[in-house]
Amino acid sequence: MRAVSWVFAAVGGCALIVAVVGNLAGGDLAGGGFVLIGPAPIYAVGLAGAFRGRGHPVAVWLLAAGSLFMLNGCLGDVLLPHAGAAAGWVAFAASCADTASEVAAIGLIGLFPAGRPDRAWQRAVLIAAGGLALLVPVLAIASSPTSPRDPYADPGATPPASPIFLAWARPASAAANVAYQAFAAVALVGVVMLYLRYRRAPQAQRRQIRLALIGMASAMAVFAAQLALVWSGGQGPGWAAVLLVLWIIGLSLVLGSLIVALSPEELLGIDRSARRTAVHRGLRVLAATGYVAIAATLGILASRFLPDGAAIVVAAGAALAFQPAQRRLERIADRWAFGARLDGYDVLSRFGALLQAAPAPDSLLAQLAQEICQALRLSWVTVRLDVDADGASPLTGYAVAGPGDQAGHGERAVRGEQDGPDLVVPLVHGGEVLGAIECGPRPGGSLLDEDRRLLAHLAGQAAAAIRNLRLSAQLAGRLEVIKGQAAELAASRARVVLAQDAERRRIQRDLHDGFQQEVVVLTAKLALARQWLRRGDQRASQALGELQADLGGLLAHLREFAHAIHPPVLADQGLLEAIEAQASRLPVEVIIDADPALRGRRYAQHVESVAWYVVAEALTNVVKHANARRVTVALAQPNGSLTVEVNDDGCGFDPAAARGLGLAGLADRMSIVNGELTVDSGTGCGTTLRAQVPLHRSDHAGDGAPHD
Repeated sequence: MRAVSWVFAAVGGCALIVAVVGNLAGGDLAGGGFVLIGPAPIYAVGLAGAFRGRGHPVAVWLLAAGSLFMLNGCLGDVLLPHAGAAAGWVAFAASCADTASEVAAIGLIGLFPAGRPDRAWQRAVLIAAGGLALLVPVLAIASSPTSPRDPYADPGATPPASPIFLAWARPASAAANVAYQAFAAVALVGVVMLYLRYRRAPQAQRRQIRLALIGMASAMAVFAAQLALVWSGGQGPGWAAVLLVLWIIGLSLVLGSLIVALSPEELLGIDRSARRTAVHRGLRVLAATGYVAIAATLGILASRFLPDGAAIVVAAGAALAFQPAQRRLERIADRWAFGARLDGYDVLSRFGALLQAAPAPDSLLAQLAQEICQALRLSWVTVRLDVDADGASPLTGYAVAGPGDQAGHGERAVRGEQDGPDLVVPLVHGGEVLGAIECGPRPGGSLLDEDRRLLAHLAGQAAAAIRNLRLSAQLAGRLEVIKGQAAELAASRARVVLAQDAERRRIQRDLHDGFQQEVVVLTAKLALARQWLRRGDQRASQALGELQADLGGLLAHLREFAHAIHPPVLADQGLLEAIEAQASRLPVEVIIDADPALRGRRYAQHVESVAWYVVAEALTNVVKHANARRVTVALAQPNGSLTVEVNDDGCGFDPAAARGLGLAGLADRMSIVNGELTVDSGTGCGTTLRAQVPLHRSDHAGDGAPHD
């Protein structure tokens, strides 16, 4: 490849020197100027690319096209007038250089950006085009007594005689001349090849090929318009100026698209954002220039065959007809330069409509991430929310792996974890940072300023919505807690009512089965004693004695029954004294551990009642179920709360498997005074029951003073 580059560099350099010096020496300033603005830029750009570093194959094709184009001009414009008898062969060599440069254009365009064939048919197309590049000039000079005329040559100049004219081939002269004149159209084959390569190229390479495809296709259109003007036979300075302008436009499109498509940011000295902006503006200028060029070309061509007024009408009609096409091309330029993304106003409108629909938290964050990812054509987007101040995080991040993927919950794309975000936009509301929007890289370019502004607006709307959702979630959580507490309170009240009903039934049963029966018996004994007393029976005195003893027992039973309901000592003396009185009645050793300062200390009636009931119920359960030898009752008042603890060394039990209303009733009584009840027990480990009742200022009745 480097040897081929040296050959074309030498050929082009020699042709450039001869062409410039020869034209200037012959006084043809226009010819020398065309060399400098025509083939020279192609040759210079190709030379720079071919010998820069290892050289790029595309630059070698460009160098070949420029060198052969330069050789054609050198032979046809400088050497041909002075060739004498060899003029025919010089013209033939110029024709071959001309057609060969078109073949180089096919390789330049059709093999972009690799510069090498990647399919067998591409190599076959190049070989066939090379054969035609030689066959067409040979056929043209063999079938005509004169050499073929260059389309851009002076119409008044006489072409040199053909060096190999064959009379029998003369019928093919017209066709051979047309083929030579139209051979420049063979470059369209390269455009078709480039389009086919674009169709099968990966996404990362399509943007590069797309830019070259636009530039080359546009250049072909400009060169076609220029050739049409040449074939129309116009003359004059204005005509030449139009042809020159079209040539400069077409050449700029070819070289500009190649340089921008192949050059990295370091070579151009601009970042991707500026590159895309420059490309976008260039494409819009190209669309406008093509629009003007087409309208002007049609007007100029019409002036050759129609009156001036009609030509003006044709030009105006063409301008109106192609105006929608211009707008369409500008929209395509925007989409191809910046990607298929939504307009910022549309994105804000759609996201605003989404917020009005009051979506669920996961739906909001997922749709936000997906909207940004699709709108800006990013590789991934993550909406990350910080943990709440209380440590809970009801809302988590949502990620999108690609523009067309669905949003996933609580996951990150692999590329995002490896590459890290290109941009992080915080979600701030009321000075509080709620999280951030993390944006992955955009394939083919970085984010623009308008993209960052759009993200800032979306972040502001999203932060307000997320804050509202977070407050709603917290409120919903508190409502659930309140509902749970209300349900528990209702259940507790139901259990209290049930316990009260059970207690009343127990009292009724005890009164009916116990005291009522004893009263009936005493009544019967009294009636019998009365009869004996009337008859003067001596047994009346004995019956009255027994009746008096039975009444004493009944009185003691009534006192015990009343003490079980509410001990008088609790109302008269206080909680500690009541606990001691209750402990003295039990058939088990009870140790009272209390602060001496609590003796005689009075509390609110409901506090004393609840505390005594807990101790009494616990001691009763010890006697009935624990089979304990010793029980310890501790009474204390730490940190503004009353604490009672009952600990036994009995058999213990499993609190989770406990049945009945015993423990539940105790817990319900404690909940009435906002107290806490804990039970620590296990099979064979004894039981510890601890109750803690919060005290307020109004709960203290003072020492020795009962509190009603």
